[in-house]
Amino acid sequence: MAHKDDKTTHQLAMKRFGRVEDKERDQRLLSVEDTKFAQTEDGQWDEDAKRKRVNRPRYTINRVAGAIDQLDGDQRQNSTNIKIRPVSGGSTESVAKTMTGIIRNIEGASKAKRIYTNAINEVYNGGYGGWRILTEFSDDDPFVQDIKIKWIRGAATSLWFDPSAEEYTKSDAMWAFVTFDMSREEREEKWPDKPIIDWSQDQRSGRNCNTWFKDDVVRVAEYWEKVEVTKNIALMSDGRILDIDEEKPVLDELAEKGITIVKQRAVKSFKVQMTKMDGGGILEAPKPWAGKFIPLVPVYGHVNYIEGKEFVRGVVRFAKDPSRIYNYTTSATVETTALTPKDPIWLTAKQSEGQKARLESFNTKNHPFLFYTPDPLAPGPPQRGGAPAVQTALIQQTQQASMDLYHVTNMQPPSIGANPELKSGKAIQAQERLGDRGSYLYQDNLEDSQDYTGEILIDLIPRILDTARQVRIMQQDGETELVDINTVNEEVTDRQTGETVLVNDLKVGKYGVVTETGPAFATQRQESAQQVIELIDKSPQFEAQAMDLIAKDLPILESKELHKRVRAFMIANGTPGVTPTEDEIKELGLDQPQEPDPQQTAITENIQIQTEKLISDIENQDAKTLETTIKTQQATLDSYKTLIDAYKAQLEAGIPLTSTDHNIRVKQQDIIQEGQQAVDEGPNREQAESIVQDAAAQEQQAQLDGAPRLTVEQPSASVGQDIVS
Repeated sequence: MAHKDDKTTHQLAMKRFGRVEDKERDQRLLSVEDTKFAQTEDGQWDEDAKRKRVNRPRYTINRVAGAIDQLDGDQRQNSTNIKIRPVSGGSTESVAKTMTGIIRNIEGASKAKRIYTNAINEVYNGGYGGWRILTEFSDDDPFVQDIKIKWIRGAATSLWFDPSAEEYTKSDAMWAFVTFDMSREEREEKWPDKPIIDWSQDQRSGRNCNTWFKDDVVRVAEYWEKVEVTKNIALMSDGRILDIDEEKPVLDELAEKGITIVKQRAVKSFKVQMTKMDGGGILEAPKPWAGKFIPLVPVYGHVNYIEGKEFVRGVVRFAKDPSRIYNYTTSATVETTALTPKDPIWLTAKQSEGQKARLESFNTKNHPFLFYTPDPLAPGPPQRGGAPAVQTALIQQTQQASMDLYHVTNMQPPSIGANPELKSGKAIQAQERLGDRGSYLYQDNLEDSQDYTGEILIDLIPRILDTARQVRIMQQDGETELVDINTVNEEVTDRQTGETVLVNDLKVGKYGVVTETGPAFATQRQESAQQVIELIDKSPQFEAQAMDLIAKDLPILESKELHKRVRAFMIANGTPGVTPTEDEIKELGLDQPQEPDPQQTAITENIQIQTEKLISDIENQDAKTLETTIKTQQATLDSYKTLIDAYKAQLEAGIPLTSTDHNIRVKQQDIIQEGQQAVDEGPNREQAESIVQDAAAQEQQAQLDGAPRLTVEQPSASVGQDIVS
């Protein structure tokens, strides 16, 4: 027996679904019809046309599917990257980079590229596509949740949003449905406590329920809704903003740490929950969702609003009529050609004598020759002529329908490379881009949906990765690494209950999303390598600096190993600008003491020996030079002593010294000073000092004897230095 709240919830959900289904039924049915038209074998002939051409030629030349395949191929060659950037509120570049890597890893683990491609393919066909985000417990750790992206197949009949939502992404929708069909047996096996037999007659026949149970197929739905709640938030003394209701159990523990409430206020907010149901009632109680967004992402084709009604279409909608005309005129042309007799042979009765059997099989057998009986009244052999021509109008109509298909699908001949006048590869590419302009809308819409996916993930990741841990991030080239993340949340244990409460700072870090679309990474690598090669052709000296870049981007199987070897070579040779990474330092053993190279060691030792010999030779030469200098200085000093002795004898004899004698003495002192510059210290220092002392004594004696004064100062640092008169 269902609870009253369950009945109320179910009634509200059925009312909402009935409202959106009534409003969008026509567009959804057209979407299904469009997809069948393009993708099923006999979808381009309606029942009336089939009846009219029973036992008559009826061909399908499916050019619409070809146009969609062209768009799909273009999409698969591109790569769309969700990038996170810091906005405000304490956000940082490093966290944004980590967040980008986490999202890229989520996409990689979910095979999101295929999901995005499948969704946009549905949009090309019928105008509706989409995917969802969910959480699952990890296979490696049953207590850790992983975030996944999943495709919603058949979005035209399974993905429904609140019609009051105005945003393209339906981010402002207050409720949404994801529906899927199950067989009656599967449905009752999964929820045996809620059998379909218990449905009331009103439930089975009600207007809102007649599409929920049909031909033993039961529709089951996930009913997502935003429930309005009032939150009490508080500004704490450490600057954090907390939800008081959530953190109430540990407010006393925070107060003990000195973290108290500064001010608080009540705000209106929403919580998201999901309920499983079918046409008979609630199958599973509401489950809360961690994020603030309904995790359903729609993708649309052309969307127009006319007189309050939404019109959605893909590529096929306006291509159906030209396709029908093309198929009809092609079938009619084939039929006309088949029924048209061959060019008849004109001959007389005389000429046909004896050829009856051969003439009767003439239209069914390919006779290499034909006999005839000559007729004098009709000279010459029988002749052909007068066959009816195929109607030119049918051919012209077929050609016109072909051009109409180009126009309505926006797949002009230049966009598929069908322009023989263009010879240059660049010119062809430019013309293809010009012809593809009509399909850019679909790419823009896909990017908008991926932007919204990034917003959902930014909100969800901190709530799921709510403890410090190692997470795997992925780079653009597919390489992955484990990084440590420190959550902005704090775990506090409530002493009263022993429960660990996650204290979530509501204001930390605001991040934005930007989606970049371009060629797939493999294509970018090839183009990058080609550009570098062209640069080398123009500037050959650039080659030595760019070999590692070329090796990295070459589209070959062993590009990683080649890049590794080139890097090792460049590092070993000290190429400027090539700095080894930490991993390369370890791999190349650059952090270990290097074993000496025997050849290099021998060279070094030889250089050392030669250097020592040269130094020794220089020292020996300097010693000889110094010895010669000292001897010369000694001779000079001896001459000076002799001069002093002569002056002494002269004074003793009573002969006064003249100015000439004085000049000679000064000149001799200058010679001693010049020679002393080459001798700072030496074994003759004591002798020189003795000579100077003798000269001083002689000067003193001369003064006592009344002779002219001789002044001889003591040497200060070296032999004979600073001797002045």
